[in-house]
Amino acid sequence: MNSMRRMILIGLQTLLLGHALALQIDSQVTLREAAKSWVSIAGHPLYYTSSNSLYMIDNQSIRKMLAYSSQANISLSPNGEYRLISLLHNLDEIKDGQRYSDYYILDDQNELLYSVNRGTASDLKPLVAAISNSGLLALADPVKAMIYIYEAGNLVAEGQLYEDDGPMSKERSILMQWVDAQCYVLLERPGLNGSPAGKSLFIRISADGREQMTSYLPFSRLLDKVFQNQRFFISGYDYNAAEEQMLPMIVEVSPQGKVLWNNENFGHELTLSANGAYLAILSSHEFIQLFNLDSKRVSEIHFNNENKVCLGLSVNNQGEVAVIRVAADFFAKRNTHFSQIFFPQTARNVDIQIDPRFPALFQVQTDGDRFYIGTNYEWLEITQ
Repeated sequence: MNSMRRMILIGLQTLLLGHALALQIDSQVTLREAAKSWVSIAGHPLYYTSSNSLYMIDNQSIRKMLAYSSQANISLSPNGEYRLISLLHNLDEIKDGQRYSDYYILDDQNELLYSVNRGTASDLKPLVAAISNSGLLALADPVKAMIYIYEAGNLVAEGQLYEDDGPMSKERSILMQWVDAQCYVLLERPGLNGSPAGKSLFIRISADGREQMTSYLPFSRLLDKVFQNQRFFISGYDYNAAEEQMLPMIVEVSPQGKVLWNNENFGHELTLSANGAYLAILSSHEFIQLFNLDSKRVSEIHFNNENKVCLGLSVNNQGEVAVIRVAADFFAKRNTHFSQIFFPQTARNVDIQIDPRFPALFQVQTDGDRFYIGTNYEWLEITQ
């Protein structure tokens, strides 16, 4: 096994050297145990999970976090000062029709501040969780359309996200994020008994749960969102079953949910540069839109997909776009561990090693200038 790994790494280094004139590749962190996921902020890795353990990274020093499971999901508050570790219990731990999850809130020194244990409804859909810049935990139930807000481990607010005449037993897609002291929830409304889906909702809830504002988005299905630099961008689509037609749309909305402008293209992935100047949108596997938000201009980046699928979109403060490309049958056959970092504006690319069994690895990060990616065994810095 070790010899095979060495051969793979040697092959990777050879591929990287072949592109040395076009791209500069530097390894920042090297692992002994293959990663399933990485968590980073501004291009700097904070955590990674393997099949066996959860690890924290501090100035390239790697330490195992013995108190937490390798199956845990890690997310950060918008400013990165609070960390949320979520762990869904196994199916064999169901009690009275409830499947429980544990939520651990840590500070930026990885000290545990408080924890919450909460069960889901009988059809076992996990709660959607988000942590605020002040350490408030929001949990949204995608089945019951309920929200719960915790402060220092205490439930301080709970309420119905919207009223529905029918039995509330269908799973809803929910996207959620804190912005300052407000929790924003995007929620789909599936049709009941075969009826068409309703328009998705844009909901703003105060930290104490006493104030709630709800407005309608111009589409029923949600794709992606980015809430950053006090701007709100959301993508989605409507589906006409009779005509088998999908009608996509990308919108910017105000904090009150009012549509400020729209773009009638798919927004499979949205990402905003760290300085808030550029919005990049993956509209297809050969088409990226780049919005200069300062000049209010949009550039269309067209490229040959070469029978590859794009994901993991990123954009830096100069409007340079990077994306991951994989073979069209990559996730179905899982017969190769090699993917490609591709810069569509210059057509430069470099091959990297990523295990297709772990989709969380397929994310390109940026510090506003350079690009980074966590592979199976390395955290790589990539500059053009």
